Amino acid sequence: MRRASQSYLYWIGQYALAAGTMFLLLCAIDLMRGDSLADTWGPTLAWSAAAAAIFVAARWRSASQAIADKAR
Repeated sequence: MRRASQSYLYWIGQYALAAGTMFLLLCAIDLMRGDSLADTWGPTLAWSAAAAAIFVAARWRSASQAIADKAR
């Protein structure tokens, strides 16, 4: 497998891990508040996907800058 495809797989895995974890956490919070999972899974999924995208994008940017600085 080429290095670039390994990098993409790494970041896709990071996104899936972050989104899944946040989804479970937000579902647990909704259930503890007494909300129905049937009513809240859509917004919970949207919020977890958005938050994971921001989190992974920030980590990717930080890693890219560190690689660029190291190459100098």
